[in-house]
This record gives sequence, C-alpha cells and structure tokens, in this order.
Amino acid sequence: MSTVVHPSDVRVDAVRKIVGAEEYAGDVSLEGMVHACIVRSSERHARIEAVDTSAALTIDGVLRVVTAGDLDCALYGRIVRDIPVLAVDKVRYLGEPVAAVVATTRRLAELGAAAVVVEYGPLPAVVTADAALEPDAPLVHEAPWEYARAVVSPDDPPNLQSRAARGTRQEAEAALAGAAHVVDETYVTPAGHQGYLEPQCCVARWNAEAGSLELWIPNKTPYRLVEQLAACLGRPAASIELHPVAIGGDFGGKGSPMAGPLCAELSRLVGRPVRLALRYAEDLAATNPRHPTSIRVRMGCDTGGRLVGLVVDAQVDGGAYAGYKPMPEVSLRGIGHAASSYRVDAAYVESRIAYTNTVPKGHARAPGSPQITFAVESALDELALRSGLSPWEIRRRNVLRTGETGHEGVRYAEHRAAEVLERAERSIRPATAPAGTRHGLGIALYDRPTGLGYTSLRLTARADGDLDVGVAVPDTGTGSHTVVREVLAGALALDPACLHVRHLPTGALPGDQGVGGSRVTATLSSAALLAAERWQARGGEDSIVVELRGEAEEPITSYCAQVAQVAVDPTTGELTLLDLLTVVDVGTVVHPASHQSQVDGGATMGIGFALYEDLELDDGQVWASNLGEFKLPSVRDLPSLQTEVLEGGKGVGPANVKSIGELVNPPVAAAIANAVFAATGVRLRRVPLRAEDLWEALYPATAAAPGRPAVPAAAAAGPAPGGSSEQP
Repeated sequence: MSTVVHPSDVRVDAVRKIVGAEEYAGDVSLEGMVHACIVRSSERHARIEAVDTSAALTIDGVLRVVTAGDLDCALYGRIVRDIPVLAVDKVRYLGEPVAAVVATTRRLAELGAAAVVVEYGPLPAVVTADAALEPDAPLVHEAPWEYARAVVSPDDPPNLQSRAARGTRQEAEAALAGAAHVVDETYVTPAGHQGYLEPQCCVARWNAEAGSLELWIPNKTPYRLVEQLAACLGRPAASIELHPVAIGGDFGGKGSPMAGPLCAELSRLVGRPVRLALRYAEDLAATNPRHPTSIRVRMGCDTGGRLVGLVVDAQVDGGAYAGYKPMPEVSLRGIGHAASSYRVDAAYVESRIAYTNTVPKGHARAPGSPQITFAVESALDELALRSGLSPWEIRRRNVLRTGETGHEGVRYAEHRAAEVLERAERSIRPATAPAGTRHGLGIALYDRPTGLGYTSLRLTARADGDLDVGVAVPDTGTGSHTVVREVLAGALALDPACLHVRHLPTGALPGDQGVGGSRVTATLSSAALLAAERWQARGGEDSIVVELRGEAEEPITSYCAQVAQVAVDPTTGELTLLDLLTVVDVGTVVHPASHQSQVDGGATMGIGFALYEDLELDDGQVWASNLGEFKLPSVRDLPSLQTEVLEGGKGVGPANVKSIGELVNPPVAAAIANAVFAATGVRLRRVPLRAEDLWEALYPATAAAPGRPAVPAAAAAGPAPGGSSEQP
C-alpha cells in the first residue's frame, strides 16, 4: 500500500537535501580556488614575540603565510567591534587565530600551518567571570571602553563587557526581607556548542579590477554581515555581495562574521578565490559557544505562596571578545526576562558579562533563556517545598492572567499560562519506572514574546504560469521558506507546487533583518500576505518587490510547559528520562509538520543542555573537542516525546502566528531537575545533570570513601513533601 504525499506536506528544501543536491559553502568550487588553514594560539594570554614562517614557505604548494601585519582591515564585531581578524601583538585565548596559511590544497594548508612557529611571552590569565570582575584581576583588554560601540566606561569594573539591570534592588531587597519563605541558591550552567553539523566555512572571491567582493558563507543575517564586513574591510557595502548557500544548522551559532573577514582578506592578498573550512575540533574549541553562567536567585513568598520578591544576580563568562553578541546593549536578553511568567510584587534582575581569557561566547538558541529558566524554575520548586505547596500549586497561584502587567512592565494582549498548566496536568500519562528505580515527575514553565521585523521579497511570473518567489532571508533548516509558500498559496488560491521559493543574493533585494528573535514566521507570513495583496492589484506587471517593516499591534507572548518523568537508580545515581510532555500555546499553525519539527527539535536541544552537553571549559581550555566527548543526544537518548498544542491564541500579524523556534528548549532542564528531586529528595543545581553528581549528593558522607550503602537515606525516604512527583 503506497502513501500519497501532498506537495504542501513536503518542505521546500526537503527533496534537494534528501538527494544530496543542496549546495553548502563547502561544496562551492570556483576556478583557481585555493585553501586556507588557521594557525591558532597555544596560550591563554601572551605577547606574540615572533612568528617564524620560513619552514611553512618551503612546503611545495604553500602560496602564502599571512599575519596581522599583512592585513588592511579594522576590528570587527556584530555590535562592539573588538575582534581582530588575526591577533595583533598578543593573544587573549587558546585557539585565537594568529596567522593563516594559503595553499593549493586543504591538506597542504594544514601542513603549512603546523610548520609555523610562534614564540610567546606568557601573561597572567583570568579564566572565570567571578575572577575577572575582581578589582585586581589581570586585564584582558587595557581599555575596552575605547572599542567602537562599547557599552562600558573607565569607571566600570575591570574586564566588564556589559551590565544590564531591570527593576529596583532596594525595593526587591525590602520585599524579600518581609517574605514568609525565602530561597537563596546559586545555579551553574556550562559553555556549550550549538550542535550544528556543518562546521563554519567560507568561500571568498575578491575582484581587484572591479573592487568587489563575493562570499559564500552559511550566515543567517546576510545583510547585516555585509554591513559588518564593510566596516571591517573599509569597503562600500554596495561592493560586497553574499551568495546564498544552504545552512547546515544554526541554533544561534551562524549569525556572527566568523571566517568571513579573514577569508576575504586572504582572497585579496593572494588574488584568487579562497575556501576556509574549519575542522570540527576547531569549531568546538574556537568559535562562539553558549555563555557559561553562575546565577544567584533569591525568591520569596508570603504565607499564602504569593511571590513578593525576586533578586537575580547573574555572572556571565563572555570570553575574550564581546563582538559576537548582536544586541545593542551587548547582553543576553533572556536573563532579563527572569520569572516573566509570574506576578511578583518587586523584582530586580542584574547580569554582568565579563571578559575572560577563554573562547569568545556567542548566541545559542534562546540566548540566556535556558540558563535563567533552569535557575528560576528550580528555585520556584524549592520555594514551593518551603511554603508547603506543590510545584503545581505555587505556579497556579502566581502565573500572570490576561489584563495583568508583569514585573517587566509589559502588558501583553493575553496570558495563557493557566490554560497551559491545566492542559499539562490533564495530559500526563504516567510512565513506568524500571524495577529498583525511583520515579519522579517535574514541571517547568516558560514564556517568550513574538515580534515582527524587516524583510523584503519578490514575486515574478513564469512563462508556464507558476510564480518565482525570491526571499531575502535564509532558511536555517526551520522551514521558513515553506512558510512563505504556504501563506502565499493560501492567499492567492494556488497549488503550493506552483510556487518556487528561492533565497536571492544580497544585491537582488532591498534587505532583511536576518534570522533571530523568534520573529521569522511572523515577519515572513506578514510579508507574504502583503505581497499577495499587491500581486493581485499589480496592473499587468510581471514582477513586484515588497518591503515589510512591521511592528505588532500589541505585545504578544506565548507559553510552554514541560513535564518530565525520570527514573533514578538509587544505588548508582543513573538517571533515565522516561517521558517529556510539551504543551505549547499557539495562534495559527501555518505548516503543522514544520511546527512539530520545531517542537521536537527544541525538546531535544533542551535534553542535551540538561543531561549531556558540556564543552568542559577548564582553565581556559576546551577539553570536549570532538563529538565523542561533546555529547549531543541521539535518537537512542530520547524518551517518549509528547506534544499538546493549545490552539486559539492571539498571535502577531494577519496570519495570527506565535513563536515556536525558541519557545520549547528553555524549560526542559528545570523540568528534569525538578523530577530528579521528586524521585530522590536531592536538588542538583548544576547542568548537565550527571549520575556522579547525583550519587555524591545521595551519599555525601561516603562519596570519597570506598564502598557505599545499598540504598541512600535520601532515596529510601522518598521525595520531600511537596516534591514534584505529585500526580495531578
């Protein structure tokens, strides 16, 4: 029996990827193209005293060895411009680019790079945020306030990248002082790679005669990258064109310039097209991983469990450079949204990002939100225990309701947190724990706003009656081009198969804001509906271009609840995730298959953050430098994944959509940690949640001694009162 699949069920990019026809940057081959490899620092912090390139230049096929003195470019960055294309005078982290070798083949370039000898004069290094912000800490940068668009001043603490605060500390402290129950705990999260499978890669071709530059690079913000390259290279933006290539995964990691500026300069210097493709070990150790955090949460409630005060102090390791953060305030906005789902009388949230002698940190899916949600949702369960309420009940009593304004000061069009929690309670299917293990159930809640942005697209009639749809935004694997096809097909009453969506070069359309901020579906669907309206009223033209600069009529947010069920072996601490239920609040789902893939992908990424992923950044060194050591969850690691979609919400734009791409992953870690507590009575405040950490917490008196009791006291006693093993 065969199954007929309607074209609208197949994503725009599906067939080309399945048959291997999609072109990635690593597939681009240009006439005369040569290859580059980076010489990386072996020191955390050191003066560059000499670079000996003589041995590399004797290798047949090596064309040139380039150092900072050969370059004709400025510092670069997405907002703050503090990153040198190649290290100048000194290095600030292990793996920083010091030189580059260009050769006729990739292998010869790598041999040449291995032959370059760099002499260093070691300097004192600072490798944690806490140490970096001490008054007498060694300086990573002597005057960071002098960088273009820096947000710090000479009066700030040494090594500060940025500081962001919301609320009034005095009011929040006073509220805590009067609370009946208070939790004061610190939660720790590590550096983590985004987990994309395509390493960073770039192909550049400099045309000296025309004074123009072409790049093929997997970047999700191509128009912004053109601006960043123009500022770095001192070239007019109009002379730089980015050609579309497929993006082999992003999750926040493909928004920075990365190899682009260096690859462009190498092409200019050798007068030929250059490909610079990283090995995965390089990508893991020296690109732009998720920020490690140490987050102190103080949260208090009255005798009835009503939240009265919240103070969050987050210390964030920003690495050696700030240039990979795209926000004007150079912060992680997710941290500022701490406890945004709840009604709190007085709240103060502060984050400080520090320069350290470690790999520069960048964005990962929902930047800052997995870290802060793990901290706040864990603390809320701890407060529930102290107040004698269940984790479900303390959330029910404190979630925002429609018409209320949260402590962020924003009045959203609706709050569906109560409905999401109610659906989660009704949808739980109790999982069976293996014999000899303890079962636990945990809940966590998260909300994320949806916005609109800027984009442009072109509709062109084809001779066969079909339509070409040119878009300015790349598809990072989320199905955004499929969204355009579905919305246009519905608005124009066409078969989706008649619409041919293509990502166009940067010179072909006016512009686009890029992928990020959970706004792509809202922006593209609104632009597609506008294009359909103008196409129907075009008056004989065979091509139109539309631009959308949209703002939502009123603020919109959406909610996600995660319910995790775990089994814990009390004799070993081994943790098994049995089931993960995801309940999402939606408006209109444009393409159900793509929507579900975002839910499953977000849940999987949250599981990785909770249980597996850690770059093991220690003393400035990334130790998990391959995919055997940096463990991403595989299909065999996943539990039963359940999804409940709460429809009928008020969305953004005429298509009535809500965000999904960054909604699902943040609450997973807290839900699992809360379930572990329910099973064992042990609270783990550091992710990933490791069996050895759990065992040591179960056996605090014997963890360092040979032998151990058959059943630990905490596990034998069962979960503490109010633990999240409660079955609603």
